[in-house]
Amino acid sequence: MKIAALLAPLFALLAWATPAFAQSSEQSSPADKQRFVAIERRLEAAPLDKTLEQDRSWAIRWLTDAPDVTVNVCLEPLNGVSDKTYPRTAEIVIQYSLAMAAFIIENPGKAEDVDAQQLAGVEGALNAYKAMRVARPDEKSPELDKLLAMQSGGQLTDFVQKSFHRCMAKQIGLREPRPAGTVAIRSI
Repeated sequence: MKIAALLAPLFALLAWATPAFAQSSEQSSPADKQRFVAIERRLEAAPLDKTLEQDRSWAIRWLTDAPDVTVNVCLEPLNGVSDKTYPRTAEIVIQYSLAMAAFIIENPGKAEDVDAQQLAGVEGALNAYKAMRVARPDEKSPELDKLLAMQSGGQLTDFVQKSFHRCMAKQIGLREPRPAGTVAIRSI
């Protein structure tokens, strides 16, 4: 499946403004949140499992429509991975987004901790990448391999934080990144 086809529903959310949700008192059902987290975990462990395609679609739709769970998607923390260098980029980006949402659901006290969310998203994407490498050892991403090396060397947290803040600063037109915890843009 092409990256554009997988990412279209995800990035269609960029047109939706979070403040409309912020004023809403709607909450996702606990059952839907539980289902979402279970799907995210299965996809992280077996991202190429064809039997999970409907679950992936449901999870993307749920995240798109959830009034109380939003994530900040910025691809720099994924080290520039692209469909030109890795054929499974769409699945990686989706897993990154789903893993952040699962983190928010499981850690409601950290719903505003964008650094922790980003790290959870990148780690979820890396877990999926490792599973993909087992299933398809010939498909490699130099960018994701470098992130795995950073992870094993204890440098991933710092890289993710700096790259995310740099990316957000670019998006909002600042010359310098905002201090941790002050990112105001919340979109998928």
